[in-house]
Amino acid sequence: MRRIFLLALLLGMGSTAFAGGYRVALQGVRQASMGLVGSMDASNASVAFFNPAGLAFVDSKISIAAGGFGISNKVEWQNPSTLESAKADNPLGTPIYFAASYRPVDDVTVGVSFTTPFGSTLKWPSDWAGRANITQIELKSYFIQPTVAFKFNDWFSVGAGFIYAMGEVNLQRTNAVAGNEVGLEINDTDAHGLGFNIGAYFKASDRVNVGLAYRSKVDMKANYGETTWSNVPTALSGSMPFTADEFNAMLPLVSEFTAGLSYKATSKLTLAGEVSVHGWSAYKELAINLNNSETGETTQSLQTKNYKDRAVWKFGAEYQATDMLAVRLGYYFDEAVTPAEYWSPETPDVTRNTITGGLGLNFGKFNVDAMAMMIMGKERYVNNLETGFMGDVSVRAFVFGLGLSYNFN
Repeated sequence: MRRIFLLALLLGMGSTAFAGGYRVALQGVRQASMGLVGSMDASNASVAFFNPAGLAFVDSKISIAAGGFGISNKVEWQNPSTLESAKADNPLGTPIYFAASYRPVDDVTVGVSFTTPFGSTLKWPSDWAGRANITQIELKSYFIQPTVAFKFNDWFSVGAGFIYAMGEVNLQRTNAVAGNEVGLEINDTDAHGLGFNIGAYFKASDRVNVGLAYRSKVDMKANYGETTWSNVPTALSGSMPFTADEFNAMLPLVSEFTAGLSYKATSKLTLAGEVSVHGWSAYKELAINLNNSETGETTQSLQTKNYKDRAVWKFGAEYQATDMLAVRLGYYFDEAVTPAEYWSPETPDVTRNTITGGLGLNFGKFNVDAMAMMIMGKERYVNNLETGFMGDVSVRAFVFGLGLSYNFN
């Protein structure tokens, strides 16, 4: 019984020990309102995250951009054989961003950005059928990226940024052991990793801009995270894994290559398209170590992931209705990266079709952007070969955001 419980515990723990199996692509309100296109948008300092070379074409000596989002998502599960069902009661997710840039000389721009590109907030009922996998999770990641961009001439620039990543997680679950509902809570506030971001920006003409960017994989490492048990049967309380009081693991926050193009069709209408290829195939398995800090005892498990590389297709448009008001629309298609045979309820991954829209208000040097996004997930059947979790899963979400930017010479 103890070995069966340990196997279920560790296999369930893998996918969300830090940042989950998907990226939260919300690092600029203007970009989000246009279907997430961003590598060729040099309107303000927020371009540093999407394409560091774009900083060289921000039309101001100093630029500051900041904003935040609210994510309300609805996740439902049903076992078609037993007709058991559950709905996740999810708190509002709140990713944020901040960026600033400064041009000390004509051909060089430096900047820094703060973003939250990976994260999740999810709460399942305490008595649902998948409680051995997850009852509650809250995880966050933070990227701090100093950046420098060089402008070689009026049509070409390059840029690079260094990424310092931090993360934290709180995960809770329960499992029936010897008649007891044993609870597990893991908590870590000091996961960290390093990476880089490089890019090139081409101003092909007054109408056409092209952006190319690559963001490296970041290996997020957690050492000495806290492990807390509750309601453990007395007969098992002196043995592993129940004597473990800490854990360590590593999760890859995957790489991303982006290519985008914008075209000014008329004096008022701009069209844009972009594709991002995410290197999810780096996530083949996850090793979890539960440790007893006093005795040195360690138990390890490997969980198969076998995620798939995917391309995200994005399209956007902006219409300058007046000198003050811009209207924006967008769409993006994001295919599920998690194979059905290794799917986990901690990261409810499905194929998504998403419609976006927003408004931009220009007050000279000061800009206000607002957006809304409707995410429509495609229902899928999953059957995890290692944990036995199975059923039909559906996901829907609504996102809103507000951003501010200030450009001045």
